[in-house]
Amino acid sequence: MRSRVDQIAKNVKFALISQVLLVSASFVLRRVFVSVLGQEYLGLNGLFSDILSMLSLAELGFGTSIVFSLYEPMARNDIEKIKSLMALYKRAYYIVGTSIILAGSLLAPYLNLFVKEMPENIPNIELIYILNVFNTGISYFFIYKASILFVDQKKYVETVIHTSAKLVSYVLEIVVLIKTGNYYLYLGISILETLVQNMVVSWQVDRMYPYIRDRDVMPLKTSDKNVIKRNVGAMVFHKLGSVVVFSTDNILMAKLVSISAVGIYSNYIMIRRVLETVINLVYTPLAASIGNLNASESAEKKYQAFIQINFFSAWVFGFGCICLACLYNPFISLWLGKDYLLPSHTVLIIVVNFYFFCMRVPIGRTKEAMGLFWMDRYKPIPEILINLAVSIWLGRAMGLDGILWGTFISTLLVPFWIEPFVVYRYGLNRSPIDYFIKYILYGGVTVITGMITGLICGACPQGFFGFLLKVAACLLVPNGAFLVIYRKTQELAYIKSACLRVLKR
Repeated sequence: MRSRVDQIAKNVKFALISQVLLVSASFVLRRVFVSVLGQEYLGLNGLFSDILSMLSLAELGFGTSIVFSLYEPMARNDIEKIKSLMALYKRAYYIVGTSIILAGSLLAPYLNLFVKEMPENIPNIELIYILNVFNTGISYFFIYKASILFVDQKKYVETVIHTSAKLVSYVLEIVVLIKTGNYYLYLGISILETLVQNMVVSWQVDRMYPYIRDRDVMPLKTSDKNVIKRNVGAMVFHKLGSVVVFSTDNILMAKLVSISAVGIYSNYIMIRRVLETVINLVYTPLAASIGNLNASESAEKKYQAFIQINFFSAWVFGFGCICLACLYNPFISLWLGKDYLLPSHTVLIIVVNFYFFCMRVPIGRTKEAMGLFWMDRYKPIPEILINLAVSIWLGRAMGLDGILWGTFISTLLVPFWIEPFVVYRYGLNRSPIDYFIKYILYGGVTVITGMITGLICGACPQGFFGFLLKVAACLLVPNGAFLVIYRKTQELAYIKSACLRVLKR
């Protein structure tokens, strides 16, 4: 357990340093982007992002399935099997990258179908879209190699490369926007950054694991192929559900509301995605450790590891969502101005959706690490149908709020209870009742603490000084309350000991 905690700590340390640097630079870049190009360019970025997420269905969850298959040979240092799996991964991702570029390009003439009214003051929209398609597609030709760093719990290597490339590109993009205001040069820098970053990661992986370049690769056993086929077959549904539920909001807003609404909403989603990136950077090494633990430890140890991770998640995500609820609009007002604010009730829906999304992360990552793709393979079908039906119905009646409520309702009715059942029943061999009891407890504590924090923040003055007071309240009140409420739990005792061990190092 010590080595796993140390590996997690190392990966998380690099991840957090990376995010501090990248978030600071990205907010400066967004401020410049808004000042130079305006809401409609922001809206196009958000729309194209969702369309490209839909195209990523070509990946079919193949990467997740291969990563699961890599855990055991990596734990046993079975080089021949690792080589075989990586060769299969390479072939699959070459096909995926090519498919995305071709399918995305063919879609270009039909972009007007995705929007209520196409902006007239933005020239060459199809060219902008195709450049975005190319930028997404080319990454698949290289980045598959990064999976071996993840499985080997050395994600920090990719983090350093990613951070360096992104910082350089952000600086160049800021300079280009200020000096020229040319969106095409801005996109060109982004494409070059994608190429350079992925090529450097590929080179580093080749240097660290030279055996994956061997041409002498044994074919996978039929049994291994069957496992991958089974998992990919199940992941098709999961991938479809993830994309439709989480990557159609901007498309629906562009069609039912306006491109400008997408632009304003995209600033809130940018902040949310920054937090999602931090979550992924933290939970990626955690997932790798879960996968390693799953391949080598008893059911009881797996269960204990999960409840500790779930407790940690409830604390961090509860704190994070309280901060969002209280600081979203004050921050955006200072950052971009009052013209870019959404109503408070809309912000609350965004935060509630984010909390439910976050609380699915520990259960979802555990399910992936245990390879439990097949058991709930049909779950995304009702989730998709409910999400689209409710989002379109309420979106026509309520606009932006209705689309967001559609996501909440579909999440509550389907994955909220199915995913924990699968993990507990097939992975932990236990009843999920204790999970739901703790979920309600953690959620109730978060709501009550959030209301108290909101009242305190509401009494703070406006402006920059008032914002600092609100930040202080959000830091002190939720964490202080959580510490008092959970002080006698075994989960907190374990988290404390793990943190102290990391800090000593």
